[in-house]
Amino acid sequence: MPDRSNPAFNHELAQAEADVERARERVASSISALHDGVSRQADWRGWLTRHPVISLGGALAIGFWLGGRRRPHLEIGGRR
Repeated sequence: MPDRSNPAFNHELAQAEADVERARERVASSISALHDGVSRQADWRGWLTRHPVISLGGALAIGFWLGGRRRPHLEIGGRR
């Protein structure tokens, strides 16, 4: 069992506790930064604002694709 009355032990214990607290703060900061980054990447409205031409092109392509799937195609002679 460690001697808690020893000043060297108390200094080392305080140093270890401070190190643990700094590590906790770094982990909390990293988690917060990760959360912010994921939130920015998942923000589709912001993506649309930053890339309007790509968004419009994608919307048009999806519209043509969906429109082509819903309309029956006629073959020569009026048969399907």
